[in-house]
Amino acid sequence: MRYLRHWSVRFAVISFAAAMGCSRAHADTGEEEARPDPIAIHVRNENFLDMNVNVIANGVSRRLGTVTGNSSGDFKIAWSVANGMPITLTATPIGGRGIATSGALSVGVGQMIDFKIAATLRQSVGIVREP
Repeated sequence: MRYLRHWSVRFAVISFAAAMGCSRAHADTGEEEARPDPIAIHVRNENFLDMNVNVIANGVSRRLGTVTGNSSGDFKIAWSVANGMPITLTATPIGGRGIATSGALSVGVGQMIDFKIAATLRQSVGIVREP
């Protein structure tokens, strides 16, 4: 009886392992889910100072780059950075004080962000729109 129980347990473990292996192999051969395109960000700097632009997502700040005074720049961030959570764009002047912020922005798949850095930093605004 003990011998029979030992083999039945062993058979159950082997069967379970084989079933898991087959299900994993089937999942790998299926079609992959389409990843959303990166989030496009257009920054228009109407201030005369150069600005360092950052994105804050899930409490983590990531630098996007620099936009020179009275010009514009385009950036992209991976959809996984936002991860369905609101993001905030900030701009800090190089050689100056203050900070421009977009406020919390909720971006959907296929949407983009326009961030206008105003001459007076507290008047800066970010909007989400369709491309």
